[in-house]
Amino acid sequence: MSHPALDGTWYVVRTSLPFWRRRTDPAITYSPLPDGRVTDTVTYRRRGRERVVLGLDSAEPDGTWRWRGVGATRLLTSRWRVLAHEEPWLVTLFERTPFTAAGLDLCWRTPDPDVAAVERVVASLAGLADAAPYRERLFGPAHGG
Repeated sequence: MSHPALDGTWYVVRTSLPFWRRRTDPAITYSPLPDGRVTDTVTYRRRGRERVVLGLDSAEPDGTWRWRGVGATRLLTSRWRVLAHEEPWLVTLFERTPFTAAGLDLCWRTPDPDVAAVERVVASLAGLADAAPYRERLFGPAHGG
């Protein structure tokens, strides 16, 4: 990945994506590959069962990433980019696909970060025009269940 600090596991603590409304414990793990691509492992729970979605991310010249599913999701693609990052948090922005809405994820290195710290990051999104359409729709997916 262009930022080695992004490698590892991130927990979705705020999101505007409807996908996370009926799912709990969302996490994304990024792992670099020698060819410059990144494996992208999304885990979550739905109806008490752990689910995994595997993908490969390829860097695009414009700074975005092209995600392609692996296995059962191999025909699916999407584009995303890092909107803001400062350890221990990360904000990613996803383009709309035929299967998912456009949206924003705020991820943290821990599933239960300090609420005041999260709210400070959410407030800082007011200064990012690309975040504006999603700020009012942010919610916190459940963790620990």
